Amino acid sequence: MIQSSAQAIVILQDQQLPENQRTDAAHFLATDTSDESIKALVAALSDADHGVRWAAGTALALLGEPAMHAVLSALLEPHVDKTLRDGVRHVLTDNSSANVRQLSVPLIKALKGPEADIAAMQEAAKLLPIFR
Repeated sequence: MIQSSAQAIVILQDQQLPENQRTDAAHFLATDTSDESIKALVAALSDADHGVRWAAGTALALLGEPAMHAVLSALLEPHVDKTLRDGVRHVLTDNSSANVRQLSVPLIKALKGPEADIAAMQEAAKLLPIFR
């Protein structure tokens, strides 16, 4: 049983553990708005295990606005791939904040398509100042 956010982060990041333990850790972090927890969840959006990626996206969506700065910043990093963009799309479309869902419509559209890498970066940059 997970006892703390610090323990959940360690479990989430340990790729040797079974997927179900790591998804449980992501779900545990869904109520923790600390920078460390949010950063670990954002990193997990690119995890090799689909279930871990989905659980991390769900946790970030539940956190709502407090997670948005880190989520948007991830799209501005070099070497953003389709896996991360798909995870961010999940975070935005299922977000617990109506404000995030409304403001993210152009970004959600930009996350798919032939120029998604550039378009998503541009839309994320526009939203970043809103979610500081």
